[in-house]
Amino acid sequence: MIGQTSGNKLTGRRAGRLAGALTVLLAMTLVLGGALPAYAQGDIPQPPHGFSGTVFAAGVPVPAGTLVQGFVNGELRASTTTEAQGKYVLLVPGPGGTVTFKVAGTQTAHESAIWVSAQLDEPFNLTIDQLPTLFYSLTMAVAPAGAGTATDMTGASPYAPGTVVSIKAVPAKGYQFASWSAPAGTFGSATAAQTTFTMPGQHVTVTANFVQVTTYTLTMAASPVMGGTAMDVTNAPPYTEGENIIIQATPASGYEFVRWTATAGTIANANAASTVFTMPAQDVTLTAIFQVAAGGGDLCFIATAAYGSATAQQLNVLREFRDVVLLPSSLGAELVSLYYKISPPIARIISSHGFLRNVVRVGLVDPIVAILDWSHALWSEGG
Repeated sequence: MIGQTSGNKLTGRRAGRLAGALTVLLAMTLVLGGALPAYAQGDIPQPPHGFSGTVFAAGVPVPAGTLVQGFVNGELRASTTTEAQGKYVLLVPGPGGTVTFKVAGTQTAHESAIWVSAQLDEPFNLTIDQLPTLFYSLTMAVAPAGAGTATDMTGASPYAPGTVVSIKAVPAKGYQFASWSAPAGTFGSATAAQTTFTMPGQHVTVTANFVQVTTYTLTMAASPVMGGTAMDVTNAPPYTEGENIIIQATPASGYEFVRWTATAGTIANANAASTVFTMPAQDVTLTAIFQVAAGGGDLCFIATAAYGSATAQQLNVLREFRDVVLLPSSLGAELVSLYYKISPPIARIISSHGFLRNVVRVGLVDPIVAILDWSHALWSEGG
């Protein structure tokens, strides 16, 4: 029995050693497994050094969630928070050196460690005189000024050291978010517009840094100018490349919408009066094309009054000359626009006096129509 007991003890001791060796081997395999790609390139990273133990403040374990930070030669390398009863585990990456610690933003009393080779789990208790009772202000800032907004989403400043605060950056028009910066404290991700910030043991300003992006001008136009209106419904210029803009064409009385044209960019549906335009990387003019609607009414007001009908054959020549010769030029378009502003009251007078109507037709409109008919081959689209 005695021999059997000794054998069992020996077997158990060997089994314990074997289990320990296997554990170390497994841990080293996992660590080295992650290092193999870098090793293949000639860069051999050091595995982290693990510290674990209990954190005390005034001799009492600190509450769960207390911030613990590890520094190597003064450089922050790792952060964690305590579990129940002040327990902590902190993996400090290499390279090695003098390791110091902070608890809730406070330097620990005496503890420091020096390591050259990594140790997976070094027992190491930490102590501070007391948990901080001071609270520190968090100020949000933007650089450059006016480039966007930086918001403390938690919204409960001042904070105790170690408090994790949610923050968010939103760029203004013409800018994009670049990074966060602060003289102290740590970010969950310094390059994410929405992230977290862990408060240090001091007042701190957190700055959202933005960079300017190129913007472009969108000019809305109508052709012909009296045919209707072209509107940028989104109405948030200037625009950046790739922005989607809602556009709307509204024909004037007697006209109908035909299509959209653009000097560059993409129109979702060029034949739809209301559609979406995608901004290119350049200034662009977007034009709504209109045409006279079937039975478009008294668009040639004075001539219509002179002939007493909106469907008189002579009116077709006048309309064609207007659309082919006058409207394509800026000066001609201005003259046509002016005509449509002043002619309606004149046309009403002409239409109400038979004698005056004949005078205008014979003395003014007929000669103009005759000249246009004679020169039609010179100015018409088919000429």
